[in-house]
Amino acid sequence: MDANARARLAPWLLIGYGFALAVVAVGWHLGVEARQLGRLGGPMLALALDGVLPLALVYGGYRLVRTATPGEQIWTVFVWSVVGSASIGGLIGLSVLVRQFEGGTVAEPVFVTLLSVEAGAVAGLVAGYFAIRARQDADRAARTASTLTFVNDLLRHDLANGLLVIDGRASLLHRQLESVDARNAVEAIREQVTELDRVIDNAGAVAETLAGDATFEPVDVVAVTRDVVDRLQRTRDVPIDVRGPDEAVARANDAVRPVLWNLVENAVEHGAVAADRTDREADRGRTEVSTDRSRAPGADAALAERGDRPAVVVGIDVTDDAVEIHVCDDGPGVPADRRDRIFDPRAGETHGGGLHLVETLVDSFDGGVRLAEDAAGSPCPTDMRGAHFVVTLPRA
Repeated sequence: MDANARARLAPWLLIGYGFALAVVAVGWHLGVEARQLGRLGGPMLALALDGVLPLALVYGGYRLVRTATPGEQIWTVFVWSVVGSASIGGLIGLSVLVRQFEGGTVAEPVFVTLLSVEAGAVAGLVAGYFAIRARQDADRAARTASTLTFVNDLLRHDLANGLLVIDGRASLLHRQLESVDARNAVEAIREQVTELDRVIDNAGAVAETLAGDATFEPVDVVAVTRDVVDRLQRTRDVPIDVRGPDEAVARANDAVRPVLWNLVENAVEHGAVAADRTDREADRGRTEVSTDRSRAPGADAALAERGDRPAVVVGIDVTDDAVEIHVCDDGPGVPADRRDRIFDPRAGETHGGGLHLVETLVDSFDGGVRLAEDAAGSPCPTDMRGAHFVVTLPRA
């Protein structure tokens, strides 16, 4: 039977199988059993039990047709129903034959066997239904993943092409402009284009990692960390110290870059220097100051007390089988009531989303991330009382 014919016949086969079992039950109980017993009471009660079960097959076939389930999938339900019927019914029927072969007495062997056949058919119907639902969900997920991959590739391609055009035009302007300020502005545009191009590459690595399609390779975490810190310090006036060996190679991919970026940026934004700067900006807003953007006295004093101490420390440690990355800050730390939920996604909160992305990516690397209690035993200074995140990556 070809697939098209099978798909057309599947609903009728399922419904017909239910009707056939119902006809067998009626024939046996009312045509044979009632005649042997000379009364209808017992046979009618038995029919009420094993005459109703087959109607579940009829109703199931009707519902599948009404919900526009493809015929090929209804065929799957029919096959599961027949297999369940044959399996359970055959097992019970075989046990009845064994008892009779041994000379034992089996009450109502036909009734018991018929009931088990029908129960197996209904069980197969239910199992088949969930089997096709699982297949539908898997197909839908595959289509969604394929669509997202296509959109991701398309956006990255078009954005990269657009950035290439911008960079080309900016390069032309840079050569033709005479004003130093204008040339500096164009150079800033070109630097931002380079940065956005790197973001596009990182987005591709993140997408591949989360989709499970990434290829992991040796990555020097120290080099990536120093690059991330350099990029942050171009726009953030925050002292960041990187401590550790000259090289620490982990098994990961380019998606380790957004992991480090989110953690270090989070430390920068929540550290004491950031808090001082926030206070300074608030003071500027409350008072009329001159255009020299002088600092508020309180903020100046707080910054002066710091001396050469870093506001953020990124410490890297290498063990026999792992690379540990410690990101510490000197801010107020994470409130006790949020520590257990720090990596949970929180709608509308960028930092919560960033930390959730960190956890998801690190898990994809077969690593782990946690919020440590203090800096003891780590490359971070013991007097640094702020947040302390620890990422563990498998060593390459």
